[in-house]
Amino acid sequence: MKILLIGQLPKEAGGNYTTGAAKVVYELSKQHVDGLELHLYATNAPDEKARRSSSYPNQYIGYRKTISGILSDVLLHPCRTIREWKHYKRIDHESVCRFAFYKANISRAIKLVKPDLIHVNSIGNVSPTRFALEGKRIPILLTCHGIFYRGEADDVKGHDMYMGNLPLCDYFTGLTEEARHEFTDILGVPADKYTIIPNGVDTAKFFFSEEWRGRIRKEMEVAETTKVFMTVASLQERKGQLVFMKMLERLGIDYQYWLIGSGPDETDIKAFIAKQGLQSKVLLLGYKNSDELYKYYSAADVYAHVSTMEGQALCEIEARATGLKVVVNEHILGTLPEFREDTHFVINMDNPDMKAMALWIKSSNTERQSNTSLDWSVVSKKYALLYQDILKGRNK
Repeated sequence: MKILLIGQLPKEAGGNYTTGAAKVVYELSKQHVDGLELHLYATNAPDEKARRSSSYPNQYIGYRKTISGILSDVLLHPCRTIREWKHYKRIDHESVCRFAFYKANISRAIKLVKPDLIHVNSIGNVSPTRFALEGKRIPILLTCHGIFYRGEADDVKGHDMYMGNLPLCDYFTGLTEEARHEFTDILGVPADKYTIIPNGVDTAKFFFSEEWRGRIRKEMEVAETTKVFMTVASLQERKGQLVFMKMLERLGIDYQYWLIGSGPDETDIKAFIAKQGLQSKVLLLGYKNSDELYKYYSAADVYAHVSTMEGQALCEIEARATGLKVVVNEHILGTLPEFREDTHFVINMDNPDMKAMALWIKSSNTERQSNTSLDWSVVSKKYALLYQDILKGRNK
């Protein structure tokens, strides 16, 4: 069973930039499941760089800057090409040239791989993928890593992009229970046409280390009795760090709050720290690469997942893999892959019950352990079973 993934590659694997979805697709592409052969066309990676990361022929395919495929479409199929270009303009609201370029490169990837199924990882890549098939009877699975169209009448672009491209797909997956509501109630996708499969984590990289807990806390001069909260995210309003900082002083316990990342809110956060004299309480640790993160997760006590909006945050899954307890904003509760009352505290960011949170933090006497339930090997098997089911249904 050959699967062609359409997505992105992170910079470490040849991509021009890194996104959360790129990390997800890359991790899936590295998994090994019996009977499954995965290939990835990366929209953000030059072909030469993508191929350097491959461990077998055409594992990673990148783009080539050529107009031969576009010219061939125009000369050989002018009417069809005009219809496709109208779709790019009117439905996708995107550059005709850019999407024609996507189609030409995806068409090349299809010819190289000859897939049984194509797994697209962005609504924006659906139409060039469908048109690149040129009538071939190959099913398309779309994974929505976040559905940000909410049915608003004034969101013309969102309406056109989703309602105009969903019919080009055969099946769908979402990441969260919130996505179930979005598929059914907002997008009108029948329940038998989608499956919920959460993101995963590489548990060989993210695990609890007692040794590094001690070393990092010693390095940071943190007492064992101090409760360390931690957020790994871009420093921006949507991620909620500044609002959460203002709450912590009302918690009534000895704490520190570690922020890993950078972003547009950094100046405001630093100003608030200086104004309130929180230099010993709130620490901005900057960027840490993924090979280092498990050490800081291990050293912390509670992960603060306090965003106002999320698709499905990999950092929360990483934190949970290291055995961290999680404080989660009630507005994004539906984006979690799993919820347990003993490991999660739900907070109303507008009217927080700080006394209840303090009691929850103090009440845990459970020995901390790594959590492997969402390892990428587990998640990839769920996708493999889904691929099989889709192909069985198509071949009936």
